[in-house]
Amino acid sequence: MIITTISFRAAPGKNLEAVEYLQKLARDVKRLNGADVRVATQLAGPTGHFILSSQYETVSKWDEARQKVASDASIQKQIVEAAKSDLFLPGTTTSALWQEI
Repeated sequence: MIITTISFRAAPGKNLEAVEYLQKLARDVKRLNGADVRVATQLAGPTGHFILSSQYETVSKWDEARQKVASDASIQKQIVEAAKSDLFLPGTTTSALWQEI
């Protein structure tokens, strides 16, 4: 099983806006490629830290889903708008690909 995570740090004062954005993005990704994307926030530690997480059977299934997202104009527009609105702190978004053992 392949597990993906993308970590975000919301800009100060933008937590609610970040939650709304990430939940919509998760719904749109599910609509596009069927992946169940979970949105989580860190309970202890810095506020405004969020992750998106999903699972895929194989790396090739993940890559297929990733390519659908990368080529979808609507989702790419959402990502650009989030960047333009300074929704997340620059340099704090990271992604990881994990293999369940």
